[in-house]
Amino acid sequence: MSDDEDDLILADLDDEELTAQMHDDLYDGLRDEIVKGTNILLERGWAPYKVLTEALVAGMKVVGDDFRDGILFV
Repeated sequence: MSDDEDDLILADLDDEELTAQMHDDLYDGLRDEIVKGTNILLERGWAPYKVLTEALVAGMKVVGDDFRDGILFV
């Protein structure tokens, strides 16, 4: 399989799958994917505060926990 076949189409994911993917993308530092995911959620009618708390801050909690525990380094 080529890389193109492995790419997720973020717009095809439901809200729960998209936020979970955004958590993974935050962990991996994939800025472009986070921007796309954020815009998709906003286009779906999510309030900016909900995007911030449920998609972005929740994803960064995992990063913070792993940093605290010495698993991940920024």
